[in-house]
Amino acid sequence: MRLPRGTTVPITPMRRLVCDMLRKSRQVPLTAIERTVPLAEVIAARQHAPVRPSWFAIFIKAYSAVSARRPELRQSFLTWPWERIHQHACTVAALAVARDVPGDSGVLAYTIREPEKRPLAEIDALIRAARTEPVQQIGPFRRQLRLARMPGALRRLAWWLLLDVSGKWRLKHAGTFGVTGVAALGSASLSLLSPLSTTITYGVFSADGRANVRLFYDHRIMDGIAPSSALEELEAELRGPIRAELLASAPAAKAA
Repeated sequence: MRLPRGTTVPITPMRRLVCDMLRKSRQVPLTAIERTVPLAEVIAARQHAPVRPSWFAIFIKAYSAVSARRPELRQSFLTWPWERIHQHACTVAALAVARDVPGDSGVLAYTIREPEKRPLAEIDALIRAARTEPVQQIGPFRRQLRLARMPGALRRLAWWLLLDVSGKWRLKHAGTFGVTGVAALGSASLSLLSPLSTTITYGVFSADGRANVRLFYDHRIMDGIAPSSALEELEAELRGPIRAELLASAPAAKAA
């Protein structure tokens, strides 16, 4: 008895975008380091906020504050016209956002400039807009979809120009660090590929408020001590300034 014959499924523009990103990411020697962070106090403070910011907003602001203080977290490895490390003057977060367009679905990158200088409520509003506003109304999304529809040779050239040639172009279009995760769905990212120098992800919170926070970093730029120290600072940032901002936004704090 013959097995039924399958069909060829065309690669959609959004899947092509992911394939191109992964092709570039394979050139980056990422290494992961993990720290278990106690966040029960931060969880409690978030519960009292009038509008609870997403955990993505919280981690973006906390890690960008650490990156602003630590130059090695704002560095990128460029390859043309010679191999060099470029240090960016500011932080730009890149958040992976799952979106649907007619006949297609996938992940697009949304960038937020200098999150450490923004209130949590503003970061959260930007993330909500990136998740809900029409895709064609969001500049970075339009550019990425336009890139995905180009012929293969032009796409590869564009990725090379944006990531390997100019620190300015890389900062504008790719950012200095990434944030991703599926903890809201009850899962955790154990490994990933990314063209960025560092990417933060976090797992599901335990009953006592602990979460495993994982930092992926480009081993060409730094060794294990720097990212380990960065995770230690990230914990202090979350339990200190971030918690204080959440408490300050609570109605009781304003009334006082």
